[in-house]
This record gives sequence, structure tokens and C-alpha cells, in this order.
Amino acid sequence: MKEKPYHHGDLRNKLIEAGIELINEDGLKGFSLRKIAAKCNVSHAAPYSHFKDIDELIYAMGEHVTERFVEKMRTSIRGQENSLEATSLLGQAYISFFIENPQYFQFLFYHSGLTIDLDNDNANDYPPFALFRTTAYQMFHSLGLPEEAYSEKLIALWSMVHGIASLLTNHGIRYSGDWINVFINNCIKEIE
Repeated sequence: MKEKPYHHGDLRNKLIEAGIELINEDGLKGFSLRKIAAKCNVSHAAPYSHFKDIDELIYAMGEHVTERFVEKMRTSIRGQENSLEATSLLGQAYISFFIENPQYFQFLFYHSGLTIDLDNDNANDYPPFALFRTTAYQMFHSLGLPEEAYSEKLIALWSMVHGIASLLTNHGIRYSGDWINVFINNCIKEIE
């Protein structure tokens, strides 16, 4: 008897992960529940037990990644939320998350429809970015920086974190050093 490659209770997550892999390989064109079912070696009808259509699956894929991403970031500062080191710890967690899950970067920032509004500090932004922004603003306040400088300082810090994550997830970029140390060694310079 052929063994199933998944446990019945884990099919939803298996479909989500397969969806992320397929969308990263082929983009949205031709992306379908049928292709995901084939990749998971299940019937074409099986995905419909978990998702009513492809849009619901893509939404679930975004939620799946976001929940893991924001939890990694929250865990990194637990008990140190108001410390001056919190922003650096979040940056390290951000980079570490994509070192551990490079497939999520391309999906989130190229295929999920994610929008981050850098012009509006009160925007209900993507939760990992909102946490980064709030924590950075607390640090800027503690350092006595003028409020009018917050936005540009935030963009500089996030550009470093996000830029490193972008580089490390790019298959054409080779670097034998420690990406997290690149951030740590340059983080404070961006604030000054």
C-alpha cells in the first residue's frame, strides 16, 4: 500500500506550503488549486475541503507566513520591548526569519498583494512592519531624536533590514559571511 505523504490533519498546511512554492516558481499566471493538488499528490477536489477558491488559498498563504513572521519578531523582544536593543533584536529576527524561510520572502513581497504605507504612520500596516515601526519609534523617542526625523530614520533602518533579507533570498547573490552581523555592525550607524 502506498504511504500518503501527509497526515490528514496537515493537508491544509501542506497545500499552503505547496502553493507558496508553486507561486514562487511560476507566478500567478496559471496558478491553480488543481496544480497544488497534483503537487501534494491528492485528488483535484481535496483542496476545496479547505479553500473555496484560489483567492482564499492565496489569502491563507499570506496569513500563514504573517503569523509565523510576526511571532518570530515578537519572541525576539519578549521582555525587552522597551529596551534600546529591541529594534536591533527585531532586525535580527527579521533577517533570521528569511534565512530560515527564504521562500516566504519572494511570496510576501512579490506575489501576496502586500502593501506597506510608509507615508502614513497611522496606517494599519502589515503586522511585522507595524511592530518594527512602533519599536523603532520608541527607541527614537528614548534617544531624544526629533519626531520629524522618525520617518526617515525608520526608512533607513528598514531598508537595511529588508535589503539584507532581499539579498540573502536572491539565488544569484553569494555571500559567505554572517548576514545578521552585517546588520548588527551597521544598525546603530543608521540611527545617528
